[in-house]
Amino acid sequence: MVGVRVPLVVLIQFGMIHQRLGSTMDKNKKDSDELGMAWGTANNRLRKLVIFSLIQKCGEDNCVRCGQRIVSVDDLSIEHIKPWRGNDVDLFWSVDNIAFSHVQCNTTHRPGGAKFKMAPEGTAWCGRCQDYKSVEMFHKDRARRSGYRGFCKDCT
Repeated sequence: MVGVRVPLVVLIQFGMIHQRLGSTMDKNKKDSDELGMAWGTANNRLRKLVIFSLIQKCGEDNCVRCGQRIVSVDDLSIEHIKPWRGNDVDLFWSVDNIAFSHVQCNTTHRPGGAKFKMAPEGTAWCGRCQDYKSVEMFHKDRARRSGYRGFCKDCT
């Protein structure tokens, strides 16, 4: 960029912005190290804990799908009552269209009405053994509907 003059003010501001970004990233890294997880993950977990506490205090801790009480923050799912995809984007933002459910109850509410068979209490399904086994036989996996990996420890 020969012959282009950048005002000194712009260079100073860029340097300050760069310094601020660097210090914010350093702060988040330190916070993440101290929290033992990524800053964003910790922040989202805290928000979910606050929401769960508030819905308990308001008496809104019953699942909109099955009617049973939601007793653990890990079971809490925030869902749309009416599906917004393919309907109206405003339904996504409408607070009146928000309800609380169990994670298991929410994942069964999908387009096409797919329903999943629930495992007997204290068991999980192994996809290789094709059988229910004790949950002690599985590694935990928060990303899965059951909370456990799809294969038992013997099969992994």
